[in-house]
Amino acid sequence: MDSESLTAAVRSLVWPVCLVGAKENDKHNVMTVAWISQVSHDPLLVMVSIAPGRFTHDMIARTGEFMVSILNAEQQEVSTFCGSRSGRDVDKIAHLNLKTEPAKIIKVPRLAGCVANLECRVVSRHTAGDHTLFIGEVVAADVAAGEIQPLIMYRGKPVRFR
Repeated sequence: MDSESLTAAVRSLVWPVCLVGAKENDKHNVMTVAWISQVSHDPLLVMVSIAPGRFTHDMIARTGEFMVSILNAEQQEVSTFCGSRSGRDVDKIAHLNLKTEPAKIIKVPRLAGCVANLECRVVSRHTAGDHTLFIGEVVAADVAAGEIQPLIMYRGKPVRFR
């Protein structure tokens, strides 16, 4: 198979669209990710895949914690903005007027209005090709009340869950 066919096939996977947040000193940053998965039930572990050049990557590496905020279907503009700007250059939370709430255990704030927030402490990290896989133990979480639909990624584009 040619590389174009391989890429097209892999892009047929369906991923949740999330923001991964990190906080170091007074700097709170979020970035859009879709390469995320649960990897264990006991203990409850999730994996996020982040390129080493990303601002959030180094914040997580230094602090050992991150927040996963699962976006709802109405937050596509948030996803696009946070995925196309660097926290080195813009305060995305202030620019988008995102509402935050204190976390229960870690220092990274939760984002209001999301399907769920997962507070994670890094238990391991692995280099995988051109990305780092951060494995985090979920130490606290919240889930929105009601049936809020998640934003999902399919064939490289955010789509609404049906």
